[in-house]
Amino acid sequence: MPVNDNELKKLHKLYQHHLIDDDNQYLVFHAKHNETHVLAYATGKVLLQGEEITSELILIKKHLNKIDYAAIGSDEVGTGDVFGPVVVCTAFVSKEDIPYLEQMGVKDSKNISDDDILTMGSKLAQKLTHTLLIVKPSKYNELTSKSINLNKMKALLHNQAIIKITSKLEKEYPVIVDQFCQPNLYYNYLSEETLVYRNINFYTKAESVHLAVAAASIIARYAFLLKMKELSTQVGFELRKGASSLVDDQIEIIVEKHGVSILSDIAKLNFKNITKRQAS
Repeated sequence: MPVNDNELKKLHKLYQHHLIDDDNQYLVFHAKHNETHVLAYATGKVLLQGEEITSELILIKKHLNKIDYAAIGSDEVGTGDVFGPVVVCTAFVSKEDIPYLEQMGVKDSKNISDDDILTMGSKLAQKLTHTLLIVKPSKYNELTSKSINLNKMKALLHNQAIIKITSKLEKEYPVIVDQFCQPNLYYNYLSEETLVYRNINFYTKAESVHLAVAAASIIARYAFLLKMKELSTQVGFELRKGASSLVDDQIEIIVEKHGVSILSDIAKLNFKNITKRQAS
């Protein structure tokens, strides 16, 4: 369960008489209460361990005044990776879904291993109403060649995904977007769109605001990893994520093996890893 700094302090006080020694440097505290271990990390993650954690989770929520509510979350992945697509997902999480997601350990996808993403993403995609938009590298390169920057691209994708998922639901729910630019700029990017969904709550670290955002990030990451596997098969080896110098090495191998033209189908050509190669 994600919490902010203030909530972490409240929990520390709540469990002050139940603390146990733990030499884990990343822990703020480790407590044991009613046979449940409560591990609070400096990152804002609170992990519950035990055979029956439900009652402890209810206690914590009550103490922090966290009220469960249904919401739509929207998040994107792939924007920092040279290889692979940009993926945006919106996911609807009902009040009844929340205990299931908590038991599964749903959190920001950046803090979950790829193996766990593949397992969790598959389950969440089957369980939750969601919309998934995948921009392949070739389409990404087409859009950037038309001077559509990344933030505008994300705004267009989020808007489209939100409109699609709200059309699948019978009533209106809060919509939460992981903020990547100021709201006024977000709507400026959509000024030429015919349909714009405007009732949006923007938050930084939105996955800590509602599990719907975390679930959306996991499904998006799941789809991204599947596409990366396809592209890896195409080039004959596992493509690296991110934009490190190791990616530079792979680019050279790919060009030598398949020719430079393949890059437009597997990579985002406006990344420095590509542009500095073309300039040299």
